[in-house]
Amino acid sequence: MKLRHAFTTLAVAAGLIGVSAPVAAADEPIASIDFSAEQGAFPVDGKSGHWVGSPEHEVMIREVGDVLRVDADADNGRYYFRLDFSAPSGALEVGSYEHAQGAHILAIATGLGCTDDYSSFTISRVERGAAGLTALDATFEQRCGSPTAPALRGEVHYRR
Repeated sequence: MKLRHAFTTLAVAAGLIGVSAPVAAADEPIASIDFSAEQGAFPVDGKSGHWVGSPEHEVMIREVGDVLRVDADADNGRYYFRLDFSAPSGALEVGSYEHAQGAHILAIATGLGCTDDYSSFTISRVERGAAGLTALDATFEQRCGSPTAPALRGEVHYRR
């Protein structure tokens, strides 16, 4: 009977540990970008990927003034891009931002950029501490030159 009780206790404890582990993993440090560009989407043009800070990909996410900046590169810097997210005024907060309201995404890829953007993005989580940005979750869509131009879409995640 004692042996059965010990196994039951172990099983319950293992189940509790398994349930709590994902919560801890959710806030582990990460910098990642998932993106997909339609053919002709300037300046990324048909590329897609899931990039997480690693030896193969460098992903840096930070605030520069009121701009949220994502810098990413692959192939030892041979392919890189930058996304600068800006609100109509002030720092970005949780919410949805549209081009018509004055929000912008400046997209630069391997030296080519689009300043005539038609962008929308949603910030679902943004946290700041004394040292700056500590957490970010965002989704985005960027089109260059026209609201019907091919799109670059994706999401960004950051925890420090």
